[in-house]
Amino acid sequence: MSRKRKHTINISIIASVIIVILLCTAIVKAIASIDFNAILLSAGADLEEDAGNRTNFLLLGTGGGEHDGADLTDTIILVSLNRDNGTISLVSIPRDLHIENPELQSARINEIYFYAKEKFGDSEEGLEYLLEKVEEFSGIEIPYYIKIDFDGFTEIIDALGGIDIYVEEKLYDPFYPREGTIGFELFSLSKGRHHLDGETALKYARSRKTTSDFDRSKRQQDILYAIKEKALQTKTILSKSKLTNLLDTVKKNFETNLSVREFLTLGALAEDFNKDSITNRVLHDDPVYCGGFLYTPLVLTESYDGAFVLIPAGKISTVQKYFEIATTHPEALEENLKVQILNGTTKSGSAAETKQVLQRYCLNITRFGNAANQEVTQTKIYYKPTPLPKETPDSKIEYAEPKTLELIKALIPTAETSTEFPQNYIDLGYKKTSDIIIELGSDYTHSDDFLVDEFYSLYEEIYAEPEEETEEGAETSTETPAETTTE
Repeated sequence: MSRKRKHTINISIIASVIIVILLCTAIVKAIASIDFNAILLSAGADLEEDAGNRTNFLLLGTGGGEHDGADLTDTIILVSLNRDNGTISLVSIPRDLHIENPELQSARINEIYFYAKEKFGDSEEGLEYLLEKVEEFSGIEIPYYIKIDFDGFTEIIDALGGIDIYVEEKLYDPFYPREGTIGFELFSLSKGRHHLDGETALKYARSRKTTSDFDRSKRQQDILYAIKEKALQTKTILSKSKLTNLLDTVKKNFETNLSVREFLTLGALAEDFNKDSITNRVLHDDPVYCGGFLYTPLVLTESYDGAFVLIPAGKISTVQKYFEIATTHPEALEENLKVQILNGTTKSGSAAETKQVLQRYCLNITRFGNAANQEVTQTKIYYKPTPLPKETPDSKIEYAEPKTLELIKALIPTAETSTEFPQNYIDLGYKKTSDIIIELGSDYTHSDDFLVDEFYSLYEEIYAEPEEETEEGAETSTETPAETTTE
């Protein structure tokens, strides 16, 4: 694809526009008699959209300055903005993800920008190169990037007067790197609401020794939202000194290929999105949970220079399907409907295998097992319609298909749908305990569309027992464990 080139313009102008993005909604409130959004839209330029009418960005965080690993992109977040349904999807990519990179050298994804910048001698070309690699990996078209370093991060927060964060679990990290040394210092935050200055927010965003890269990704996403919320408070943006500090910070620590007019368009859209419209997802290596499509090789070969890395468990298309779902069906992922899977075929283990995969695609599988009939040829999805909000207290309740149904149909394309649950499933209480029942038929389980559980295929390959020798002509057989059920 043709890549946008960064516009060479007065840096103070682009800095001002960046602040407009963060602050335009608050300014509208301060000068409510003016239709400021309309002014911004009329002055703005259309944002590039992909085939699904989404505008995608790559947010990057680096150490910058004199920090160790100044050009390592330890924060990598794909942001997908959908104006049609008013949603923003965030997907964090772990820094230890290994990327095959024959043009330079294979490396963890957080090193790609560093190597590319070094080879090309230009930061912009390095960022464009990283963008292309993330596109190849995710399967998502990403026209824009925004990069900020540690100093910019802390100074923006301080210029805003700090941010407010709710810490969901106590954070205790005695191994936080002490600035300017090879030693450590203790960093901890109790559970509950906190007001953080820039330095503390940076520690909260970076800490991972006693949690994980994936916990850290979630904290970074929470901080991004907190910055946006604080910036939109009028009492903050009406301070001339704070605005000046923000402008100076952006000039020194910010890099992007967005044009001024595209920034104006973003500014006009800021009011259309709130926390309820933002979904946060993380790509990781726990196969039991949403986003668990990566694993750590048991043997760190020469291909990885002996380093700890994460690689896809199976085909790259499986990971790309996850990115597609996270950005295309964010509303379905937030519904969290109870889904039951029943195997209606003679292919043993199909319900269990499908359960394992659908969990990684963020579906809430509450039960799996065998159907009443093992001769089902047509896969069916039985679902309860979702009641729509009533326009008035006296309005008649209307119903619609749940968003989750569309997601499941994208994963199991041969399935037919129905709101009429079979009587035997009603008698067994399945309709009471489930919002959706997937009854697997042979059209699906015996097709190329069947969602093979690549994690467990991988484990079977790694831990395969040596085959016993048999006499010539002797028969061998393997027994498949019986289907299991969990309530």
